[in-house]
Amino acid sequence: MPESPLDPLSESAAAVKDDVVFADILCAVDGTRTSSAAVEQAAALAGPDGRLTLLAVTAVEGTGAFRNAAISPARADHLLDHAAQIARDAGVSSTQVVDPASPAAQVILDRAADHDLLAIGAPVTSRLGGMLIGGVAETVLGSFTTPLLVAQATRAGHDFAQRILVASDGLDGSDELVELASRLARSRRASVVLVHAVGVESYSSPHAIQTQEHRLELALDGEVETQIVVESAHDAIVEAAKATAASLIVMGSRRLEGLRALGSVSRHVVHEAHCSVLLLAPHAR
Repeated sequence: MPESPLDPLSESAAAVKDDVVFADILCAVDGTRTSSAAVEQAAALAGPDGRLTLLAVTAVEGTGAFRNAAISPARADHLLDHAAQIARDAGVSSTQVVDPASPAAQVILDRAADHDLLAIGAPVTSRLGGMLIGGVAETVLGSFTTPLLVAQATRAGHDFAQRILVASDGLDGSDELVELASRLARSRRASVVLVHAVGVESYSSPHAIQTQEHRLELALDGEVETQIVVESAHDAIVEAAKATAASLIVMGSRRLEGLRALGSVSRHVVHEAHCSVLLLAPHAR
């Protein structure tokens, strides 16, 4: 039977070899524990044939006696050397870059446009606190266009992305999220949990979810679990990730900024989930 051109998973279902989804990754390095986790996880995604660009933004401002930097050049070199060692230990090549420009978030976003994926450490402040002080990670969450990995440190003995949770609303763009989760699962030999939340702020799309479940089963030889949850979307995703011991959440983001971001599902998940979150911007879905 010929493949349907309307089936976005038909190619992956028929594929017989694993593929690397993100081979060229930009890692923003700032010395935090989650930043180091971002480098580790980016190296795992890139694989031995991939490449990491390790970026430290010193954000130098002012001149003369008023000249200051968010990260001193000496510390930036130290942080990048540590990140490069993480990449070497994973067998992945890397390039180190120090950029003195500012603001730091915009430098990171501009440079990310030339890469397959941007990897950053999860914010260390609360959602509201991060927005009020203009944290770099919070700014990136509101403006990113390149796929974004927001990394949490993995627990000892737990492999990254061995159990992937993909959150689907069944609406336009969700097929691309499911396709991405499928490709990642194949490359990592991971299982997938498909979660669909039915709450007061969402519309139920049972047929679309059933179709996505079927496509995942074809692509992954049945290594799929589906959960339909009657709950708010962010609570459903966070709780399902914990209950299923997911090590990576794949979901979309509307990239809300300012006070509107307080209602953002993806922001809630990034701050509350125990594991890393891979986000796709609207244009990439």
